[in-house]
Amino acid sequence: FLGQEVVFKCLGEGILEKAFQGYNACIFAYGQTGSGKSFSMMGNAEQLGLIPRLCCALFQRISVEENESHTFKVEVSYMEIYNEKVRDLLDPKGSRQSLKVREHKVLGPYVDGLSQLAVTNFEDIESLMSEGNKSRTVAATNMNEESSRSHAVFNIIVTQTLYDLHSGNSGEKVSKVSLVDLAGSERVSKTGAAGERLKEGSNINKSLSTLGLVISSLADQAAGKGKNKFVPYRDSVLTWLLKDNLGGNSQTAMIATISPAADNYEETLSTLRYADRAKRIVNHAVVNEDPNARVIRELREEVEKLKEQLSQAEAMKAPELKEKLEESEKLIKELTVTWEEKLRKTEEIAQERQRQLESMGISLESSGIKVGDDKCYLVNLNADPALNELLVYYLKDHTRVGADTSQDIQLFGIGIQPEHCEIDIALDGEVTLTPKENARSCVNGALVCSATQLWHGDRILWGNNHFFRINLPKRKRRDWLKDLEKETSLGEHDLDAASEASSEPDYNYEFAQMEVIMKTLNSNDPVQNVVQILEKQYLEEKRSALEEQRVMYERELELLRQQLSPERQHQHGSDRLSYTAQAAQQKVNLWTEERDELFRQSLAKLREQIVKANTLVREANFLAEEMSKLTDYQVTLQIPAENLSANKKRGAIVSEPAIQVRRKGKGTQVWTIEKLENKLIDMRDLYQEWKEKIPEIRKLIGKRGDPFYEAQENHNLIGVANVFLECLFYDVKLQYAVPIISQQGEVAGRLHVEVMRVTGSVPERVVEGDDSSENSSESGSLEVMDNNGEIIHRAKKLSCRVKIKEATGLPPNLSNFVFCQYTFWDQCESTVAAPVVDPDVPSPQSKDAHFTVTFSHCKDYVVNVTEEFLEFISEGALAIEVWGHRCTGNGSSVWEVDSLHAKTRTLRDRWNEVTRRIEMWISIQELNEMGEYTAVELHQAKDVNTGGIFQLRQGHSRRVQVTVKPVQHSGTLPLMVEAILSVSVGGVTARSTKLQRGLDSYQEEDLNCVRERWSDALIKRREYLDEQIQKISNKQEKSEDDIEREARLVEQWVGLTEERNAVFVPAPGSGIPGAPANWIPPTGMETHIPVLFLDLNADDLSANEQLIGPHASGVNSILPKEHGSPFFYLPILKHSDDEVSATAAWDSSVHDSVHLNRVTPQNERIYLIVKTTVQLSHPAAMELVLRKRIAANIYNKQSFTQSLKRRISLKNIYYACGVTYEIVSNIPKATEEIEDRETLALMAARSENEGTPDGETYIEKYTRGVLQVENILSLERLRQ
Repeated sequence: FLGQEVVFKCLGEGILEKAFQGYNACIFAYGQTGSGKSFSMMGNAEQLGLIPRLCCALFQRISVEENESHTFKVEVSYMEIYNEKVRDLLDPKGSRQSLKVREHKVLGPYVDGLSQLAVTNFEDIESLMSEGNKSRTVAATNMNEESSRSHAVFNIIVTQTLYDLHSGNSGEKVSKVSLVDLAGSERVSKTGAAGERLKEGSNINKSLSTLGLVISSLADQAAGKGKNKFVPYRDSVLTWLLKDNLGGNSQTAMIATISPAADNYEETLSTLRYADRAKRIVNHAVVNEDPNARVIRELREEVEKLKEQLSQAEAMKAPELKEKLEESEKLIKELTVTWEEKLRKTEEIAQERQRQLESMGISLESSGIKVGDDKCYLVNLNADPALNELLVYYLKDHTRVGADTSQDIQLFGIGIQPEHCEIDIALDGEVTLTPKENARSCVNGALVCSATQLWHGDRILWGNNHFFRINLPKRKRRDWLKDLEKETSLGEHDLDAASEASSEPDYNYEFAQMEVIMKTLNSNDPVQNVVQILEKQYLEEKRSALEEQRVMYERELELLRQQLSPERQHQHGSDRLSYTAQAAQQKVNLWTEERDELFRQSLAKLREQIVKANTLVREANFLAEEMSKLTDYQVTLQIPAENLSANKKRGAIVSEPAIQVRRKGKGTQVWTIEKLENKLIDMRDLYQEWKEKIPEIRKLIGKRGDPFYEAQENHNLIGVANVFLECLFYDVKLQYAVPIISQQGEVAGRLHVEVMRVTGSVPERVVEGDDSSENSSESGSLEVMDNNGEIIHRAKKLSCRVKIKEATGLPPNLSNFVFCQYTFWDQCESTVAAPVVDPDVPSPQSKDAHFTVTFSHCKDYVVNVTEEFLEFISEGALAIEVWGHRCTGNGSSVWEVDSLHAKTRTLRDRWNEVTRRIEMWISIQELNEMGEYTAVELHQAKDVNTGGIFQLRQGHSRRVQVTVKPVQHSGTLPLMVEAILSVSVGGVTARSTKLQRGLDSYQEEDLNCVRERWSDALIKRREYLDEQIQKISNKQEKSEDDIEREARLVEQWVGLTEERNAVFVPAPGSGIPGAPANWIPPTGMETHIPVLFLDLNADDLSANEQLIGPHASGVNSILPKEHGSPFFYLPILKHSDDEVSATAAWDSSVHDSVHLNRVTPQNERIYLIVKTTVQLSHPAAMELVLRKRIAANIYNKQSFTQSLKRRISLKNIYYACGVTYEIVSNIPKATEEIEDRETLALMAARSENEGTPDGETYIEKYTRGVLQVENILSLERLRQ
């Protein structure tokens, strides 16, 4: 560790030397908040920073060098730049009003009205800086501004006068030293989440971003890249004022402060880049000798010139010339002021400042740290260490606190009443705080409404942001508890518990703020419950993962034991096994530690965000209420955009707080924390102007825009579509409608994309390290190992194409100006896909127009095939963000119809995700004269529903061929058939063609089960909605929340009615199971589509029990007349290599059925059932029983006439018939949810703990829902 002394020697001494030589000098500190900028510049009582050391050294050197022929005059100014406004920290009025920055052609940029005070020793400067910091603290506290977001500039002007005692001539050298403490730089990169979220403009960032542009432009000029390149000095106040220091007449040094923390990598890199660019700038400093005479002469010439112009233009009433004249005369007056007058003015300002601080109750003696322990006083708490414990307020026997000038302690800002509270000190030393009516006062975080006793170290909050700690040396809680213990024999354990909230002076601002948040939200804070549920979920996952790891390693050890021979096992087995076990255990421990650490960090970040969100919301609500804005801010929950991607970091926290903004009569908006933070800066400014009763405040709001609510809202993230790239391994084109997952964890539409490999190939295995070897890079190839173990070379380059075609099923309220954005592998910049807009084609008037957006995006990418890329395409995904603009409408009623229409549309989408059709084809083969098995003919007949009649010859040997295959584009359930396990035939029955109806393969056993489950879920939802609506209807007075909640419930109730109708009477072609078939089946296929219900777990599509053998799915889906005759299993002779197909031998004589043994009469038809058991690998490892009823006609020998007719007929001959099943894995999860996810998020984020019908709270329901994003992505990987 190198102390402040080393920093001063490296930088300060050189800068001071240049100042004495007559050069202008500047030191500015740049870096993120908390990296040590203010500490480097100001330091603390033990380790003085650069500014106090430089000032001290300045006067030490003056005392050495000053004599009759060499005199020195020192003047200082101290200003703060916040939100592009300049405040004078040395002028009592400066902290309340902002000063104008002007540019004069003689003097350059300067601050009009900035105090420039004369000082004669270091103590003067120290006193001025202390009082300046107090003014800064008061101003910052009143407006709740963050000092880390403001720039502080301390200027020292040193004037040296050299006298020639012999000739009487004199000359001056003037140098200006600027010491700049910049705002935290992380705001630039983190506001708006750096690219993923759209950046929210803010003046806080303007100065730093402009500083970066200026440094870059100057560095380019120095490097000869752009001699005539424009340097944007005037784009911000900071760069305008530091114009000479940055690129002109100044010796400038930059201190770059960085954080050692790994999660600040981006900020550290940004800071180092700034420093690297800054060191390339070449300034041209010159000695400032005798400038006064020249400046005064030029100013006088300009005054004469302006007077002449003014007299000529007086008839025209030129106010600009008059203003310029006044400005120049004012500057002449300032420059001609004598040193004695300057000293007198400094004294007057100091006295006025002291009077002002005393009138506010602030002590002038010292800061809170140095005050004696025998006095009763309040000390301020501030987030900035430089401003913390800086203001001391002494307490009288009766102290009044408020905003009125008559109060003993004057506080200003949000929530402070003219008469806020009183503090009384009794004769026995007891101190009591009594708040006034409607005056917010908190003691140790708890809101107090009546007289409350205070103890030493208690934390007090007045209004919204005035935090104090009270010092009462005679009222220490611990001492009182010890006395109480002696009197009442209170146990040590009770003593510790009682003094837990006790009050020691080292409690800081963060502790006090957290205390208020936690107690305001009460112990049942729902957002804190999220944290608890996440912790519980994490522990459960960790336990199960460790158990899986243990079982896996035990299995591996058992295999090793089996592989070792008895002799070798005897000799070396124990050593190897113990080593393997030890290595395995080390792996588990390492993995556990990493996962634990990552989770702890994520959880800490979430807690920090929750506290921050509640703090900002509290202040925003205060401001809105004070200014009667009819706007309400609430904390809600959402999933961070980066966590909707399959590429997210392991262990990342699922949820994050967001801000819901509601205005009476307007729609609801959701802001990020960063957005509200930036809006608050404008809100505070507006509030200050409103408080000061600045005229035409409404016009100002009109020009700037209302910061409380966005009339023109920016784009909103609809969701993220994850395209898995495993298709690049197999050189197949992926065409898929990828679900767009919203920030509530729901599917908010589908994005139709196409991904394919254009050129190049992807090796299956990469030899480790070869892709980075010299040989491989030179040849442009990658060394891989083929199946024979030989090393071959393949091209390193691969070209792939990404197409985005259209987005369907989008939310109606966000379907305006939709665009896509993604970053492909190894690309620095994001790619934006704009929608196709044809101005000549009028927009369709149908409602469907709101839900489909067409794109014509097609882009090829050439990438290097590396191990990292192979890992990315096998494990990761291309995350495409879909953004939309909120549609404008006349009130919320416009959206109710669209919302309802969207819900009926999404009903199809919901079922589409849990269904898939599967075809089962049957053909029968007979032995012909050549000794070959050939397929028998299938005759078509109008009255036959099985797809045709097989023409079977009496007494011939037969085979049955069964083929099973999923139907493409019939649903997105990942259904994969591995093999046919068994084939059986039975259920032989004969039907009269004239008297009896034909049979087919349709049954409703499973469909009834689906409908019953669906109906039960809807009944639960209806009962719940009825109860909630009734509860709100019974209220005498409904709040805004109640009215909105009731509207949402009614909307859900209407949607539920439509859904209930769809259960039993689904519309044809609606995609709902059991809907009437709205299709033309291929020849041989049955028209009706029976349903098979797998009844899997909705969360992860796992089976509740082992679905094999008698428990296989579909076993009980019995067809009519199935039990007419027994079933006989047929021996399977062969399986097909190309498809899931099996051929089995069928000896019809085993049925011992007269209908199969004889020739079929003319008016009769034989029906049989072919039952097949297939093995599924997806959606779960299970067995599935499929049935197909077939019709047959047994004949003895074809007559000559029939044979001739068949030969001369032009009709096609068919050989197979089939049935299509609709496989339903489970009831859609969204159907079983009692509230939609958006409403759940709102309910979860409110302090409502009532349970849902199944006993879970809203927060548990919501958290369980958003945790399913992982399952959605896993299923999508299978589907794609």
